[in-house]
Amino acid sequence: MDEEWEAKCRCCARCCYEKIEFEGDIYYTDIPCEMLDLESRRCTVYAERNKRRPGCVRLTLELVICGFLPADCPYVADIDNYRPPIFGDEENQ
Repeated sequence: MDEEWEAKCRCCARCCYEKIEFEGDIYYTDIPCEMLDLESRRCTVYAERNKRRPGCVRLTLELVICGFLPADCPYVADIDNYRPPIFGDEENQ
């Protein structure tokens, strides 16, 4: 993967939490991937993550545009009209 693309990551680990899609909206859960080190906020098997956890996907521009990253994520900074996912009880606040 391109080093410049990878360098955008702030290691916040929010993309490493389970997500649920419901009626076109993406909701984050408070359930982290079992491969995530919660203290360092780093994947413990990053180089092999796609083999070790088939549900883990590589971030591509096409996937990012789909709207599953937070609005403040550097990966979405240059995407016009980006629609971020809903976090927790955010829609009721």
